[in-house]
Amino acid sequence: MNFVIWLDGVVLKVDLTDVLYRKYKGEKIEGLEVTTEVFPDWSPFLEKLRQKVSNDKIVFLSPYDKETTKKVMESLAIANFSYVSNDDGITKPSKIPYKALFDMTRWDPVETMTIGSSPLDLLSARFFDSRIKVACVKRFQDCSRYSPYIMADNLEKLYEILMRLRKL
Repeated sequence: MNFVIWLDGVVLKVDLTDVLYRKYKGEKIEGLEVTTEVFPDWSPFLEKLRQKVSNDKIVFLSPYDKETTKKVMESLAIANFSYVSNDDGITKPSKIPYKALFDMTRWDPVETMTIGSSPLDLLSARFFDSRIKVACVKRFQDCSRYSPYIMADNLEKLYEILMRLRKL
């Protein structure tokens, strides 16, 4: 299984859902909130995931431009992973990040799972290919109405579910 992880909301303790949705609707948005504060369950989750999955099977998606994404990933000590940044000015909800991801990786959507925390994460995956599995971690937003493949209260619970389903 290949894993796609959204930086905002899953790793970073920031909720950009409303801002990104307003941008999607055409509102002019100047810059996105950036933080390097991470959720406490992030580091243990990544450590466990890396024991089961090689680094080339993990890619990060970012709503930020390339320079900001690179700085954030370096500060979090995850700069050795591949990532897709928002260089076109269009991020979620859009299929553009996923098109860039699958052009870069050549992964099979059926063998890919996105880990997100926002309804926009789920919609972006579905806009590209409905066969991509989406795991939604409850953070700031509720994405249960969009029927994700997996819902989990936190990354620790998500890891347990992935192990039980033999996705790791």
